[in-house]
Amino acid sequence: MAALWLVVLVGATGYELSVRSRSRRLAVANMLEHTAALAAADAALETVRGQLAMRLGQPLDARPTATPPIDRWSDLGLLSRDTITLGEARAWPRVYDAGARIQLNRVTENDLRRFLVALPLDAGEADRLAQRIQDWRDLDDFRRARGAERDDYLRAGAKRLPANADFSRVEELRDVDGMTPDLFARISPLVTVLGTGQINVNTAPRAVLLSLPGMGDEAVAAIVRAQVSRRPIRSIEELTTMLSSGARSSLVESMSELQGRVVFESREVVVEAEGWLDGSPVHAREEALLARGGDAMFTIGRRTLQ
Repeated sequence: MAALWLVVLVGATGYELSVRSRSRRLAVANMLEHTAALAAADAALETVRGQLAMRLGQPLDARPTATPPIDRWSDLGLLSRDTITLGEARAWPRVYDAGARIQLNRVTENDLRRFLVALPLDAGEADRLAQRIQDWRDLDDFRRARGAERDDYLRAGAKRLPANADFSRVEELRDVDGMTPDLFARISPLVTVLGTGQINVNTAPRAVLLSLPGMGDEAVAAIVRAQVSRRPIRSIEELTTMLSSGARSSLVESMSELQGRVVFESREVVVEAEGWLDGSPVHAREEALLARGGDAMFTIGRRTLQ
């Protein structure tokens, strides 16, 4: 009987060791695959970074032209967006102008409310959601009139509580009270957590433009027409010449506030890159914010995403 129990004990011990050994092998394999995937993502990011740097290094066409020279970081869609092959590794870069999106950590409550109404959302729902987004990221636990703070989330049995800090990822918006999957799908392509928050008049879509003070339907329609015809606007003063007296007056009243809030060229570009190995479920993502100053380019921030 003792010998039988000994056999069982040895078998059980051997099984446990084999399970642990297999778990460790899988952990090591996943780590190696993640390292290779991260290297592929890094290569894709550097490819795009090099393309942007080359654009700044190329002199603008000096020949006379009826239209002003285009922004050297315009047409970001023409940059490499195909899958990059590196042996068994693959990577896919995605590029966007940070100035074409609302910066969640810089936007004011009023701007956010105007943006949500422009999506469009019902004015009451837009007001409520704007306050709850701001309550999520402000540093205190004082609830806005129609907002929501920690106690409200606890009573509702929420899985995640307000961070009381800046959004680190756009995906955090999913946890804000009142945010539905459908609404998040509409908002997420138009917001970012990177950049200074300055809006690029020549690349921003309608809803983002309408978030700005003084920007009414007529002014935004004029901007969109200029975007479609590929004739970039160079200043707020130039924009006022395209408007009727009423729309012009509204814009002029907000001129001092707008001057520091808008730009007319792509100055901040976000590059997201995802890497993986053929046949592997392990993916790695990197993200970088690249900014330009004249003909120089700077990497403002770079991080690995979980």
